[in-house]
Amino acid sequence: MKETRLEVGGMGCSSCVRHIDSALRALDGIDRVEVRLREGTVVVQHDPASAPVDALVEAVREAGYDVRAGAA
Repeated sequence: MKETRLEVGGMGCSSCVRHIDSALRALDGIDRVEVRLREGTVVVQHDPASAPVDALVEAVREAGYDVRAGAA
């Protein structure tokens, strides 16, 4: 398992948190998702073979948010 931190723009409420959480958990290989609304980040523990960082970024982007991968 790998831990990846995503920086997410456009999150403003608990509905955003649920939306991002659901988008990431829909991917195979996700073990844990922690959306940090105040920090504007998401920490994801995932299997990089099943859920590479690019897939995480794309899932959040498709959910309607600006996102980029940060340091783990």
